[in-house]
Amino acid sequence: MGAWGPAIFSDDTACDIRSDYRELLEDGVDDAEATRRVIAAYQHLGHDEAHILWLALAAAQSALGRLDDSVKSEALRVIDGDIGLELWAEAGAKEFASRKAALTKLRKTLTGPQKPPSKVRRPWSHVTDLRAGDVLSYTLPDGKHALFRVAKLDAQRVGTAPVLRRLDWCKTSLPSRRKLAKLKPLAETRPMDDKPSVSFRVARHRKKDEDWSDVGFTVVEHLTPPAEDANFSARTYTTWRALRTSLDNGWRA
Repeated sequence: MGAWGPAIFSDDTACDIRSDYRELLEDGVDDAEATRRVIAAYQHLGHDEAHILWLALAAAQSALGRLDDSVKSEALRVIDGDIGLELWAEAGAKEFASRKAALTKLRKTLTGPQKPPSKVRRPWSHVTDLRAGDVLSYTLPDGKHALFRVAKLDAQRVGTAPVLRRLDWCKTSLPSRRKLAKLKPLAETRPMDDKPSVSFRVARHRKKDEDWSDVGFTVVEHLTPPAEDANFSARTYTTWRALRTSLDNGWRA
């Protein structure tokens, strides 16, 4: 099972179904079409997972006051038929009882009074004003400069964020443009090596989160990024505040 607990959404597939459904509503898709698209998208689920679609979709719809009658019927069929419970029986008596309780609770929710439809708005997302090829400098507590190159911009549904590569420079002075153009990024290590990351996707998740200029980073130059940067993937996802804190606490190249 792709589950880490007995709750309806303690399951990777169930969480994906809920997210996909909500995102369609956030994008302005009407209830019926959102339901149709989600069902179509998960028709590939095997026999041992097919029931998850109806449980997760029904629970997600009910939470938003948008429970579809046909989805409700399918979910009740799963619950009343004990479909999928054999997997929990194999996990042990305690896990089986917990899953059974979660299903009983869901059944009560689905068959009880439904709340009015909730308004679903697309969440705030931030698009960075940095450009691929921008070189950022951060002054460390000892006066030395840590330099980062914006390798590319990573556009996702939740926003567009810069992907940074730390450059091989840590001095009290800034390099000339000519020297800067020749600086190489530090080689990224594997996570299991237990060494600090040198590549980052740095995002703002909320309006109140600081941007690069708010925490002391400055753009010192703009260069044409090398072709290799276009396909580069950051090892670490972080925020500007967290990156600043890491630098201030003594992280060095």
